[in-house]
Order: sequence, then C-alpha cells, then structure tokens
Amino acid sequence: MTRAVTTRERLIRTGFRVAGAVAPGPTGRFAFRLFSSPPRRRGLTPGEARMAERMAPLLARAERRLIAFDGGRVASYAWHAARHACRGRIALVHGWTGRALVMTAFVEPLLKRGFDVVALDLPGHGDSEGRRLTLPLGARALQAAAEAHGGVTGVITHSFGGPVSVLAAEGGPPLGRAMPVERLVLLASPNSMATVTRRFSDRIGLGTDARGALEREIHRVAARPAAAFVVGDFLSTIGKPALVIHDHGDLDVPFVRAEEIVAASGGTARLLATSGIGHRRIVVAPQVIKAATAFLADGIGPDGAAP
Repeated sequence: MTRAVTTRERLIRTGFRVAGAVAPGPTGRFAFRLFSSPPRRRGLTPGEARMAERMAPLLARAERRLIAFDGGRVASYAWHAARHACRGRIALVHGWTGRALVMTAFVEPLLKRGFDVVALDLPGHGDSEGRRLTLPLGARALQAAAEAHGGVTGVITHSFGGPVSVLAAEGGPPLGRAMPVERLVLLASPNSMATVTRRFSDRIGLGTDARGALEREIHRVAARPAAAFVVGDFLSTIGKPALVIHDHGDLDVPFVRAEEIVAASGGTARLLATSGIGHRRIVVAPQVIKAATAFLADGIGPDGAAP
C-alpha cells in the first residue's frame, strides 16, 4: 500500500525543487545537514515509556558512563555477568531515532548465557551529546564505547545500527582502525547507503544537481562515496559469521535488503526471516531474542573467542 503524501511533505518537496534549481550546491549541503540530523525528542515515546517501566529494575543495575571521543561524549550502559561465567561482551546498537533502552530486551538473556553487555546511545540520541549522526561518527562512538569497556566479542544491531557496526568492525576510511568482533547479528538492517541516500533525496524532491552536491558532501565527510558503504561487502571483508534477521513485512527497510546483504557477504552471513513483526517490534520479539543469543553463544567459546 502506498502512503498518502501529506501537505507538509509536498511543501518540502516544492521548496527543495525550487532551491535546488536556483542554488544546487547550497541546497545539497543543506540537505546533507538535514540527512544527518536526527529529530531530537523530549522524553520517551509511549512505547519507550512502557519499556522503561518494565525494565526499571534492569536499568537500575546498569553501570552508566559518559565516554569521551573525538565527536563529543557518548552515553553507555553496562551489565556484568557472573565473573566465573563471563565469556565475552556484547554491544547493543540501536537505530535511527532509537536509544539504548529499545535494545534492553536482549540484556537478561545474554547475561544468562554468560556475556557482559554494553549498550550505547548513539550521538544525537538519548543521553549522548550532539545534534548530528553520520555513519563514521556513529562508528567512532561505538569503537570508543567498546574500548572503554574492555572490547566487545559480538554485536546485536538494529536498523541504522547495522551499517554503523559493520563500519566500526571493518575499520576502513575514515576510521583508520577496526573494532575486533567474533560474531554479528543484524536486525532489519539496510544494505547500501547509496540506496538510503537515494530514497532520502527522492522523498525531499532533490534535483540532479542538488543531489550531486549532497553526495559530494557525504564523500567529504566519510572519505568514501556513499556507494562504497555496503553492509554485505563489509561483512565479506570482516570475514566473521553474521546472522541477518529481517521481517517480510518491514515497511521501513524492505526485506530484499536482507537478501542483498547475505548475497554480498561472501558466505559469512545467513538469513533468518520472520513474519508479522515489522521493523520496530523485531527488537522485542521473543523468537528473535532467542535466535540472536543462541547464535552468539554457539559461536563464542568460554574464553570469548570462536571455538
């Protein structure tokens, strides 16, 4: 079903179309600022508030830190398994407009499997500093949080957290270093950032010249063109096992993106398809939590390395 275009969206498209025809360079650069500026929300959404209430005892046990990195300070939340049972540390990485809270349904199952857990609010989200989030900025924040907590053995990511995490683990430009991991779980992840950029440009009505200016700005900030940021290609480079979980009914990131990731992964990734969950509820679905924790536990030995 095609969603009806609102009056506000029509006005935005008209504004960008006119501005792009007159001044494509500044329009493309402004579009990039819009593209990398998550909406700042005061307080929690109703769904987040319900989760916060349900997870209150768990959140009260978290070790909370603000970790400095070259992009500001990122908020992290850590939980520790029994010392005699610890087999590594798993990072939980939320998506665009999310926060660490939305990933907390994974914490207790991971603790029971013997893993320490660290979650973070990406820049511009939750209690972290900043008003912007780009792929490299998110990857540097994740690397900083991982290092501050002693390294991570695996990651569970949602949506935009997928590209953030695989870039952090791949470590190429503009990062200069890689975050070691043994296994990755990607929930509802996009594949190509060029596709994400094209979808954004179409939505706001960017013309060809303004779109080119937007893409040049991405290249300037990321040290690579958007077309070079492909999750499946990064997984192939990383060379570690990955589980891609995606719902057939995902309206935000179509299921075909998961198929693309697996096809490009060089055999490192396998796909678990779900139905009736959608894009956001995938992070709390019991079958997803069970599959993700089992995948990590089965592939990471008691010393934190692959068995």
